[in-house]
Amino acid sequence: MAISGQQVIRVGLPNESANSDSLYTAFNKTVTNFNTLFACASPSYSAGLGIGIANSIITNTGVTQIVAGTNITISQSNGNVEISAAGGNGNGSGGTVTYVGIEPASTQRITVSGSPIISNGNVILDLASTGITPGYYTNPTMQVDEYGRVTDIANNTVSGTVTSIGILTSGTGIQVSGGPITSVGNITLTNTGVTRLTAGTGISLSGTTGNITVSSTTTGGTVTSVGVSSNTLTITNPTVTTTGTINIESPIGSSSENLVNAGAANLSVTASYFTTTGASTATLAAGTAGLIKTFMMVADGGDMVITVSNAGWKASGTGTITFNDIGDGCTLQYINSKWYCIGQNGVTFG
Repeated sequence: MAISGQQVIRVGLPNESANSDSLYTAFNKTVTNFNTLFACASPSYSAGLGIGIANSIITNTGVTQIVAGTNITISQSNGNVEISAAGGNGNGSGGTVTYVGIEPASTQRITVSGSPIISNGNVILDLASTGITPGYYTNPTMQVDEYGRVTDIANNTVSGTVTSIGILTSGTGIQVSGGPITSVGNITLTNTGVTRLTAGTGISLSGTTGNITVSSTTTGGTVTSVGVSSNTLTITNPTVTTTGTINIESPIGSSSENLVNAGAANLSVTASYFTTTGASTATLAAGTAGLIKTFMMVADGGDMVITVSNAGWKASGTGTITFNDIGDGCTLQYINSKWYCIGQNGVTFG
């Protein structure tokens, strides 16, 4: 490196002063040159950005080499380097988004913090407070907005839709007073039936409350009930356990009935007669062994058709008897679980 400010000593021909510096001038120039030389012997440097100096050694502390990474191209590794992006749509172009942010439609419903994100970070979303005090509410009345949020709530002392309370009795023996109650009050129940049992002569009681068994303590026979049954006779009150009367009637000629249209023949009476004012029907149910039943048309205003269960003139099931003239009649008897005709006048069996 050249040092500026050098002093030139002029030297002419030997032993001639022409074109030569005097000895004094020559020595002064020599001193000046040495001063300049020593001043430049240890120069100082000022390092700029990216340059480091240590012990007169200059080093590059900035970028020393550029390496192309993913989706990056470089024109060269040193000198003036051009860096291009190879991503996006393949021609080096990419998106134009420089930051991402979230804005709620209403800050009354959603709160947002940490938005926008320019490089990296997290956006935090939270439900906005509705101002409702958290806790348990009793029979609450509340208001809900279109997003399903409770916006108003309050305790309610009224529950249910009952406006009055009353008690109904079933049967006799209980009396109810004081009801119904529409606000406050008392309902009183009174036993108007048996309030107490006292064992008299020959009677014992199993207890005084609850289900009480009443027993006789008198001695006598071992018969506890008497009953009568019959296949041919009509019996009412067939079993007597204490006192009573058993009624026995003969089914033949015992009584009769006026059989109406769409009626069911009464098995407890022997004779059923009918007067028709148009097409009529009736039914006869299954009887008991030996039972006799008679039918007769006393006035003809239309045919009477009686449907008979367990008809003896059918292999199985029901049959019919048709009466179409005044004076038509039929007598049936229930034998071997079927009704059989034992006499008839003008009827048709079907």
